[in-house]
Amino acid sequence: MIDHLPSSAVERLQNTLSKKRFQHSVGVAETAFLLADSWKNYPVDSTLLAWASLFHDCAKESRKERWTGEKPVLYGNELLDIPKLFHAPMSAWTLQYEYGIVDPSALMAVSYHPTGHPDFTPIGWMVYISDFLEPGRVYFEQREEFLEQACADPLTGLRLVTGLRLEAVRKKGKPIHPIAQRFKKFLDSKNSL
Repeated sequence: MIDHLPSSAVERLQNTLSKKRFQHSVGVAETAFLLADSWKNYPVDSTLLAWASLFHDCAKESRKERWTGEKPVLYGNELLDIPKLFHAPMSAWTLQYEYGIVDPSALMAVSYHPTGHPDFTPIGWMVYISDFLEPGRVYFEQREEFLEQACADPLTGLRLVTGLRLEAVRKKGKPIHPIAQRFKKFLDSKNSL
């Protein structure tokens, strides 16, 4: 999966992130490619999937001041004022302006990976699920079972991860972001994707 990207970009990412965050990012990319291999009816560009999954948190440990506002954030503007979500649109901004990735499906996948979005393409679905079910996520015992369900059916996987994410936010006493609510309603309205 990393071999789809320039080694200089991967090295730069590795030097930008903590070891733990980089390992998480690699786990997300590995899981995203596992989903891509399982979902034959939803082919994706493997290079774009590599960029979106590996770089989804590339601005997670950056300072907020790095974004000057001179260059627009194309997706996720409504997340910029939320400290826990700011990194997502900023990671997409970084991908666009520092790495030259302009594909809307990849940028949306990165911008909305914490909340989900009704306009996701399969790349978005893969990054969203993988961020939650990558191998380093050891905080619930059913991870392997959930991953098997997600590999078997994208809609099942999306619903499962959305339910788990929303439950985690509720347990922390935090409000559910309106985009996450819209995404859940969108998924609930579907019989298939």
